[in-house]
Amino acid sequence: MNSLKQRADAFESQYARQQELLFKVKARRNALVGRWAAAAMGRTDAEGYARDLASGQANEPHRLLERLRQDFEAAGVSVKDSEIEARMTELLDQATEDLYRRA
Repeated sequence: MNSLKQRADAFESQYARQQELLFKVKARRNALVGRWAAAAMGRTDAEGYARDLASGQANEPHRLLERLRQDFEAAGVSVKDSEIEARMTELLDQATEDLYRRA
């Protein structure tokens, strides 16, 4: 029984670590997307905007897409959803590489 408990604990630790890494990757992706979007909108507060997106309020892709769509519209910038989604995917890959390169 002890070995089953140890195995369960190991899986739980592994799962927790994976969730932590996933959170960090999404936050990094959101920051990168924020910098890209801020430049496209002509915002002068790119770092502040990136921090705002990375704060976790729009951590899921559909929420981030909706937020970006609203912000682009408010700024009077026309960007297709497909372009935003492509950039989000590209920057998710970059964020993953960045995180694993540092680890």
